[in-house]
Amino acid sequence: MRKLDTLKIILASSLLLGVMASCNSDKTTPGYTYMDDMYRSPAIKTYEPSIDNPRQTSSLTPVEGTISRGYIPYDIPNTNEGYEDSKSNTSVPVNFSTLDPQEGKELYGQFCSHCHGDKGDGNGILMQREKILGIPGYGRDRLPDITPGSIYHVIMHGKNNMGSHSSQLNYDERWKIIKYVLKLREDQSVMVAEATAAK
Repeated sequence: MRKLDTLKIILASSLLLGVMASCNSDKTTPGYTYMDDMYRSPAIKTYEPSIDNPRQTSSLTPVEGTISRGYIPYDIPNTNEGYEDSKSNTSVPVNFSTLDPQEGKELYGQFCSHCHGDKGDGNGILMQREKILGIPGYGRDRLPDITPGSIYHVIMHGKNNMGSHSSQLNYDERWKIIKYVLKLREDQSVMVAEATAAK
């Protein structure tokens, strides 16, 4: 019986010594950790040299042809020739014909109406206050040759005083605005025709 008690005391003492030896009273050192790489995953700093890949750098270029999820490439250049080419660009989304113009109304109000006006007549608040002059309306009398492709081009690259809105609007939002602009274009054309008939 005494041997068993002695053995228990020795085991308990060993366990206590093991626990005390694993403790670290110096708070500035990390002490000992089990599976250190799982406890602290090694972080690689941006552009830091790395031996884990053939190029020996932490920053790798994407595979050729890679595009961001949800991004639709637009390859027509930001030139006068590109603008003219965009007029014949017929690559519209499949659902463009079924889009409700009212879906683009709120977006138009946020991004376009301050210059082009609520009615698309080119008489927005910035035009009224003479901050920006020469803003076109969408009627056929003022912009006779615009198409959905050319409107998309202008949203992507900007034109004259208008800057690019490609970073502010995603692909679907651009087409919703275009649908609403085409509705305003029809409304403007009807108003001009009525005014002409009244004269």
